[in-house]
Amino acid sequence: MIANFPKPEKTNLYPVNGYDRFRSRHEIGEAIFCCVDSISTRAAIWRSVGNRCRFFVDGRMLGEIIRVLAVDGHDTEDYYASTLFNQSEAHPGRCTAQSTIYTANIAAGLMLHQFTRWLRKIPIDREITCNLLAGELSLG
Repeated sequence: MIANFPKPEKTNLYPVNGYDRFRSRHEIGEAIFCCVDSISTRAAIWRSVGNRCRFFVDGRMLGEIIRVLAVDGHDTEDYYASTLFNQSEAHPGRCTAQSTIYTANIAAGLMLHQFTRWLRKIPIDREITCNLLAGELSLG
């Protein structure tokens, strides 16, 4: 069977450079990829754009543990908000660990997977947790 997908419409990207801090004045599209290191920055971004976007995905990692959280406006906003906490409660990570590079690539792939599901109107997984060291994957 061959699926006929409609031709994608023109897409505009509005990147926020790593050297610039996110500001609520930044122009956003309907899909947001949150790729930051701090939980307090995630919370600030969510407060600013959570009600202005249709799809939001956040990739988190600590060593070889990946957590991808996705929001598509269907009963997932409250769940995402419940995953935010004070910066003082965050585990200090080791960004210099050799596993960081490939772990980040896997996290990015999982984030894109949720995005393509959303684009195809397939239900997203609100949470994917992958422990590479233990070989565990869970969907929630």
